[in-house]
Amino acid sequence: MAIKKGFVYYILSTLFISVLLFSYIVGDVAVQLMDFTGWLFFVLSCLSHSALVMFVVWLVMYLPWALLRLPRVGAVLLVTTTSLLAILIFLNMQVYHIYRFHINGMVLSMVMGEGASDIFVFSPLLYLKEVGLLALIALLCVGLWFVAVRLYRRFGKPLLVSSITLFLVSLLCANALHAYGAFVQKTSILQSVRMIPYYFPITTTRWLIKHGVVPPVPKVTVDSRTGGILNYPRHPLQITPPQQPDTNSAPNILFLLIDSWNRRSLTPETMPVAYAFAQENEWFADHISSCNDTRYSVFTLFTGLQPYYYPAFEASHTSPLLVDRLLDSGYDFRVYPSSNILNPPFNRLLFQRVPNLRVETPGDNALERDQRIAADFVADLPDLKEADRPFFAFVFFDLPHSYDLPKDSLNRFLPTWEFADYARLTNDLDPTPFWNLYRHTCYQTDLLLGHIFQRLKELGMYDNTIILLTGDHSQEFNENRKNYWGHASNFSLAQIGVPLLVRRPGYESRKYNHRTTHYDIPATLMHDYLNVTNPLEDYCAGHLLTDSVSRLWHFVGNELRNAFLVEGDTIIIKEGNGWMEVTDAHLNPVKDYHLNPRELDQAFKKLNSFYK
Repeated sequence: MAIKKGFVYYILSTLFISVLLFSYIVGDVAVQLMDFTGWLFFVLSCLSHSALVMFVVWLVMYLPWALLRLPRVGAVLLVTTTSLLAILIFLNMQVYHIYRFHINGMVLSMVMGEGASDIFVFSPLLYLKEVGLLALIALLCVGLWFVAVRLYRRFGKPLLVSSITLFLVSLLCANALHAYGAFVQKTSILQSVRMIPYYFPITTTRWLIKHGVVPPVPKVTVDSRTGGILNYPRHPLQITPPQQPDTNSAPNILFLLIDSWNRRSLTPETMPVAYAFAQENEWFADHISSCNDTRYSVFTLFTGLQPYYYPAFEASHTSPLLVDRLLDSGYDFRVYPSSNILNPPFNRLLFQRVPNLRVETPGDNALERDQRIAADFVADLPDLKEADRPFFAFVFFDLPHSYDLPKDSLNRFLPTWEFADYARLTNDLDPTPFWNLYRHTCYQTDLLLGHIFQRLKELGMYDNTIILLTGDHSQEFNENRKNYWGHASNFSLAQIGVPLLVRRPGYESRKYNHRTTHYDIPATLMHDYLNVTNPLEDYCAGHLLTDSVSRLWHFVGNELRNAFLVEGDTIIIKEGNGWMEVTDAHLNPVKDYHLNPRELDQAFKKLNSFYK
């Protein structure tokens, strides 16, 4: 009987928690994006997520005590835990409506830390109202126990089975709908999932693409710039002059991106072509990415916004303003990807307006694909020269990310591994052979850069082409002595610091030592070459590359796991589980770090400035 009472309370509390989760969408601008499928997914997600969370609570807080014949102890623990959880969900909803993200360690530090009173100034009446609401929620949770006691005799086996079936069906259907929505980029599903705190339904996109199913390019049914959740740009773009560029003066733009490009490889021995290019043009020596992986860093390179906005762009099918301006200005837009751009879905996220988009390149390995894209671009140059408009080309090399080279090309840097033997990686391992393998990949990429630069010069196109050469993110070889290898694992400069080399007509060679970021690249192109006269903060999070203004509180990461870089490259990290950690630039923990609530509040406001 005691177990049955507790289980009836589990059912009732699940329904109550699901109502609280559903209330997150009330008053949110995402309501206008919802359709029947979106509402069905959101309701089922609230129900199934509540059922899973409350089942864990029931399993831990009540069932053991009921089995020990101490049901009253279990009841107190169950009701108390449910009350605290419901209060936390309600408070989180208030935080979400203000900051567009869920409660985490940074928020708690800002609210409870020294100086919080300078930011959060509330009237006594507001405090009284808040206490009343929280007390009401707690009383409702307590009241549900007495309702459960009254109802448990009426809850026969059929009703219990029906409830369990409902929760299981909602779990399966919500995940199936999300897998479908993620694959076809269903706006109502992708936009509503972000509201439910720490909810991670399944996706099958990678598996489907691997098995030959090509995701459709969604048709945009909502203009997100007027009717969606994004406020991007914050004010309409002002273009001067409004006409298309004069083909005799408008520069071509060549964007060369190297996957996983470590700064230390930019030497005359490893990359002689790139190093000479750096010496002859603008070298931004302290450049950093916006993330430690490809998906989010490439997103920033075309949007100028923090990767935090990636889900909103994906859900609303918003095209980057940089791409729009290039197309609207008459540029012939070409994409040459070594790895396919179906997953991550850059074809649907960044290049949805680009006609005749190339989404993949044939080849048995990264070297063959990289050689193919370089050869294809070089082969297209004569036609691009003869065209009556400038071109924008995006050439994305993959070899330094793959380490895949034939043995006969591994004789320049010794000693070297012949392949990446990940099983041998330890903190005490000498990284030299692994690093030399990586240097070989960079050397091969450098040869391809040489072919491109040489052909541009032969055709007389070099002097009228803006060339941007950088990496999406870096590749770590245990530089911090914390046994980190590769990328996507921390936010130190070993994983986000990349070279940035720029050639611009009319600019002399110069090495800049001030901090620059990926956010600055779209800002510079839009402001200097695409006739956008708005203040930069209207359409991006960056500054002009030559502007030495501080880049403190630099956001890096994604919507789940991210960090701010502050003085001395101290890293304030928000982990995926919500907890906060602070380390120095080399990942050593910083104890008793004083987090300035006012500065953090300003950083949050800037981070959210492109949401309505």
